[in-house]
Amino acid sequence: MPTRPTLPLTLAILFTAVLAGCAHPPPEPPPPVAFVQPPPMAIQQCESLAGMRIPATSIGLPTGGAMIATAERAAEVAPYKDPEGEHLLPTPAHCLVQGRVLPVDPGAPPINFAINLPLSNWNGRALQSGGGGLGGQVITAPGNKASGRFDPNPVNVPYPLTQGYVTFGSDGGHARGDFRFTRNEEAMRNWAHEELKKTHDTAMAVIQAAYGRKPTHVFFSGESAGGREALRAAQVYPQDYDGVIATSPVISWYAVHLFDNNVRDHLADGGFLDAHAIKLVADRTRATCDLRDGLRDGVVAKYLECPNDVDQLHCSQEAKPAGTCLSAAQVASVNALRNSREMPVKFAHGVTRFPGFETTGDEDGTGWQWPFYPIGSEAPSKQLPPGMGFEPRRGAVLNFGAFLIRHTIVQQDDFNPYRFDPKPHAGRIMQLSQMFDATDPDLSRFAARGGKLILVHPSADNAAPLTMSAEYVGSVVDKLGRDATDRMLRFYVPAGGSHNVGGTSQVNALAMLEDWVLRGQTPPEAPLAQNLGIEDMHFIRSMPACRFPSYPQYMGAGDPSQATSFTCETRPGLARMKQR
Repeated sequence: MPTRPTLPLTLAILFTAVLAGCAHPPPEPPPPVAFVQPPPMAIQQCESLAGMRIPATSIGLPTGGAMIATAERAAEVAPYKDPEGEHLLPTPAHCLVQGRVLPVDPGAPPINFAINLPLSNWNGRALQSGGGGLGGQVITAPGNKASGRFDPNPVNVPYPLTQGYVTFGSDGGHARGDFRFTRNEEAMRNWAHEELKKTHDTAMAVIQAAYGRKPTHVFFSGESAGGREALRAAQVYPQDYDGVIATSPVISWYAVHLFDNNVRDHLADGGFLDAHAIKLVADRTRATCDLRDGLRDGVVAKYLECPNDVDQLHCSQEAKPAGTCLSAAQVASVNALRNSREMPVKFAHGVTRFPGFETTGDEDGTGWQWPFYPIGSEAPSKQLPPGMGFEPRRGAVLNFGAFLIRHTIVQQDDFNPYRFDPKPHAGRIMQLSQMFDATDPDLSRFAARGGKLILVHPSADNAAPLTMSAEYVGSVVDKLGRDATDRMLRFYVPAGGSHNVGGTSQVNALAMLEDWVLRGQTPPEAPLAQNLGIEDMHFIRSMPACRFPSYPQYMGAGDPSQATSFTCETRPGLARMKQR
């Protein structure tokens, strides 16, 4: 029987179809030692860190060493509004250290970083942040996303820096708006994942100098492209991280962007959907699937089971009133986005197919849905102008795909991605996929050292589909076994939430990770997900963030804006297959 989301649920048997491959599970990590929180620690030096040089021998990958450009006491920052509600609480005064990791190749750009050091309340831990989009922004620098809140934490929870964490991150090793770095192999390796290690090791040296010792624990948190980086951190550098939070990770980096470019082709070929057409699709989704969770609220909470019946909107031979149907080209565009596709080339770790976005609901949502990410508000051009290749008002992920094709695969500044044929570039795509894609299911080294991974992926994410995470976790289970996976990984799906933690998808993942890593407390089966206003933190709604593949079912009574009115219903029949 299902239980209320505030109480532990019995463990569901997940991914039953992939258990046959569980022959070699990693050894169980040693039992956790009772954690005793040390007293808050004051910084020993700040301004004198300026000019400090970290030798290349202190960094675990080849570099030219690192240097501190500035170190200063930054004043408290008063709350202010931004598009994602990242700075609605005060940011405390702290020591701000900024610098760069120098390359080996003088033609490669440096890795710029920012480290925020608590002045008087260091808790002994550090939290590294992944970037977003195509990188190029020092993510923890003043005014940037992770200088305050880290996704997916609720907007009203004190920031990690406020809680006593050292926070740090980088620009990925290149500047925003630049594409010339893609011609440099060291810069591309940095962007793929090497900057994570280089920034981490540099931060450890700075923390040692500032406090006289290194952290007891280091965590990593990232959303979107930063979620991909979070998984790469656990896969490639497991010895460096005690816990990882990956939110809406763009796992199959190259597969999804080639998939997106195919959608771009359909939109450019007459299949563009304006706001009215998108609403037709969204209304059809709501009419078909909204009530399947017991509540008509505009949320398709019973995710990954809503059929794609967009063909029913086709303007067929029979007369239909104007504005009530879609052209054949528009239907083809929707199918190109939703349906799985066998890819024309192979990717790392045996991936040959992309699962598609499926029917998510909230397609017409404001903020981060179809009008912003996969469709846009204007049809993409068949002939892309030379240069960066970004077209305003077009779907953001369409621009990302065009950029990666033009600048990282073909490496030609005027190459036109329209109807791109990947097959002549299969070797280069495989090379890049092996560098970037976070599809490696072998987390055995991370598991063996006691690492913990929390993956949060909202169900109506139309930039990085939930299907990617579901299939990835299925592959981890297939590789490590169910028991070993359960000891180190939790996968939660906030129903109806969008990319960038939109909707009811703010989850206090950092607190859960602390309890799991520091105190050995297994995370709950259904933690609280909230929708708090990104303008003023006002309460809008809460729901259980059910553990995959469970979904929140309305109990038929009670306030639908409260999580306690829902139960997490298990679906043992829903087994997402492993990546293929």
